Amino acid sequence: MMQGVGRVFAAIVVGLGLTSMAPADEFDPDRASFDPETKFVITPYGAILGDPAQLTDLATGRTGFSYCTAVPDKDRGLLLMASIVIPAQDGAEGGGHAAMMTVDQAREFIAYLRKAPEWAKVATDNEVGLFSKPIGDVIGAEGEAEHLTIKFVSDEQSNGAIRIEHVLGGVTKAFGFGINPAQKFATQVEHTLETALAQNPDAAPAEDAEKSKLFE
Repeated sequence: MMQGVGRVFAAIVVGLGLTSMAPADEFDPDRASFDPETKFVITPYGAILGDPAQLTDLATGRTGFSYCTAVPDKDRGLLLMASIVIPAQDGAEGGGHAAMMTVDQAREFIAYLRKAPEWAKVATDNEVGLFSKPIGDVIGAEGEAEHLTIKFVSDEQSNGAIRIEHVLGGVTKAFGFGINPAQKFATQVEHTLETALAQNPDAAPAEDAEKSKLFE
């Protein structure tokens, strides 16, 4: 299920007031590695909790950041909430968006993001120019009421990037990530998921051996 993240965004903003005693790391928007020990970073748009990946809201061109948490669900078990936080900027108020994924969906999400460097190298080596290709569907499929898909895109100079698209209720939300930030987001999601599963082992689904082979 996809939903707005007004409450999550508000919690992040409120939390910033509590971080004044914590060390802030210098933020590199193109860094691929994720540091789970980082409490918050200072960006041109203010302090952001955690060690986020930077992205672009493709509808507005505004800069956003990733934020992840896991929540229990009585029907579906543990759910991973991958959030997009858009700080106030350019005279516009802040906002956000979130994807709720099951454990299996979250693992597919991670695997698809991690294909980005390989696909980017192929695009550069073959000078493909403007190009777009779906990497995989995480939630639903094209034409369904809810659809979350990850796409690879390259520009005129064959530079690769990742586009995450969500369609719900006839409305499309799309976010662009550089190759390195996409890898950081994948690790951020993985860390959140695996930490939550370690704390709630009964929430982990039974492993499907055939599906597991797809990601070896």
